[in-house]
Amino acid sequence: MNSSINVNNETLLSSNFIQEIKQLVLRGRQEAYAAVNQAMVNAYWKIGRRIVEEEQGGAERANYGKQILKQLSIALTEEFGKGFSVQNLYYFRQFYLTFPEIFHTPCGILTWSHYRRLLSVTNPQAREWYAKEASEQMWSYATLNRNISTQ
Repeated sequence: MNSSINVNNETLLSSNFIQEIKQLVLRGRQEAYAAVNQAMVNAYWKIGRRIVEEEQGGAERANYGKQILKQLSIALTEEFGKGFSVQNLYYFRQFYLTFPEIFHTPCGILTWSHYRRLLSVTNPQAREWYAKEASEQMWSYATLNRNISTQ
C-alpha cells in the first residue's frame, strides 16, 4: 500500500518514499558505525605494535614494559580521556601479539569487543576457528561469548 501524506488536500510525499529515505539513513548510520569501529580496531592494533616495538628497543624488558604502559596511559588519558588505562594498553599489546597478521585476515567486521573476547581463548587453533566463524557467520559479541563459554 502506497499511502500519501496530505496537507491542505495536497499530496506531498508517498509513504514508500519516506520509508526509502528512512532506510537510507539507517544504512548510512550502520556503515558509519562499521567504518569507525574498523578504524579504532586498526588503531588499537597499531598502538599494540608500537608498544611492542618500543619494549624491544629498551633495556630490562619487563620493568621497562611496565613503565611504558604506565607513562603512556597517563599521557593518553590526559589528552583523550578514558579508554587508555594500563590494562587497556596491555590488551592492545596482546592484540598485536595474538593477531600479528590482522590486516591480512577476513575478520575485518569484528569489533574490539569480539577481539577482546578472543584474546581469552588460549588455544591458538580454537581462537582462529572462533575468529573465522564469528566473521563468516556474522556473530554478535553475545553469540561469540556464548559459544566460547560453552566449550
